[in-house]
Amino acid sequence: MRFSFVHAADLHLDTPFRGVATHGPLLERFQQSTFLALARIVDVCLRERVTFLLLAGDLFDVKDRSVRARLALRSELSRLDRAGIQTFIVHGNHDPLSGDTGTLGLPASVKVFGPEWEDVEVRREGRRLCHVQGVSYPDVEVRENLSARFRRTGTHFSVGLLHANLGGDAGHANYAPCTAADLAAGGLDYWALGHVHTRAEHLLPGGGVAVYPGNPQGRHIHETGERGCVVVDVEDGVARRRFVPVDRVRWHRLDVPLFGVGSLDALQAVATEVVEGRCAEDFDGHAVRLTLAGRGPLHRELSRPGARAQLEADLRERLSRAHPPVLLESLRDGSRPEVDLEAVRAGGGFMGTLLEEARTLEQDDAALAALWDDEELTTLGQRLKRLGVDALEAPRPELVAQAGQRGVEQLHEETS
Repeated sequence: MRFSFVHAADLHLDTPFRGVATHGPLLERFQQSTFLALARIVDVCLRERVTFLLLAGDLFDVKDRSVRARLALRSELSRLDRAGIQTFIVHGNHDPLSGDTGTLGLPASVKVFGPEWEDVEVRREGRRLCHVQGVSYPDVEVRENLSARFRRTGTHFSVGLLHANLGGDAGHANYAPCTAADLAAGGLDYWALGHVHTRAEHLLPGGGVAVYPGNPQGRHIHETGERGCVVVDVEDGVARRRFVPVDRVRWHRLDVPLFGVGSLDALQAVATEVVEGRCAEDFDGHAVRLTLAGRGPLHRELSRPGARAQLEADLRERLSRAHPPVLLESLRDGSRPEVDLEAVRAGGGFMGTLLEEARTLEQDDAALAALWDDEELTTLGQRLKRLGVDALEAPRPELVAQAGQRGVEQLHEETS
């Protein structure tokens, strides 16, 4: 028996994109992107003529889901209902069952799993295709290993739908924690997981597979690259998986090389060229973090107080007028002075010793802490605070490295 389904998760409908300084038409594109990603998932289901859609939790961004998000979900799932495609849903930590007001119904073809484990038979033309099992979060924090409730109930292909943290992923709260061995013990063929926003597949002992499709729309700089859903084709009990991108606003981390760039005009041109080379036209918009990288004659200019911020403001305005528009999330300075620091370090002398001392402090937590406890430095910090200037409360190794480089650069210019 052949059939197919789509697996998606972590829609986070109506994400507010907090902290993103957008305005005008660009803001609207960001606000609509999660809804458009859902619409494109439904488009994939219709195009592929799948039997059902699986949504593995966090359909909404917050427990108190917005009316707009609920209406959008019902509208899109109604498209599937009219095409005879079923939908199976579990809720996760962002959208637990306790946040459902019950004031908006979903089509009859939609199965929302409750707080207790259930097993549902999927049939086509009176014949059993597979089993879909699931359980939703009753409230935000679920520390129980919910996978232990799942078990194979027959010989047909079996799917487990679960919002969980497999293997203790440090980037996400450890809700419904489980291991690969836990999932394998259930004896299921395919685990449709949600919660972790990075796409991943885990082959399980015994032949099953656990899949995170990732979220279908990146929402911040830590969610770069293509985002989408997984189409699963099942034949003779074997699941073949295909990833399909559906995101409409894409996030990027890009380096802007400074080597040979001798003017601010040239730097603007290089930055624009880098962005245009990666930000495709068939998107509604892009968001980028640019990092100035490498050695170049502009390093000293960019190190002046306020210089980077002013360049960032200018680039942000320029890129917002591109087609499609580009949001500059931030401009980071990773540039280095033109002087060959490794050659200076190897040459010894005062400048070489300065670099070595900076490296020692950067790598020695105890020595760095001792430097920060220096009485004169502490007094300086207190004076700066009284003047309304932010002073660092804790040592930061990268600042010591930057201070060493800056000192060598200044000395090199004075002696050249």
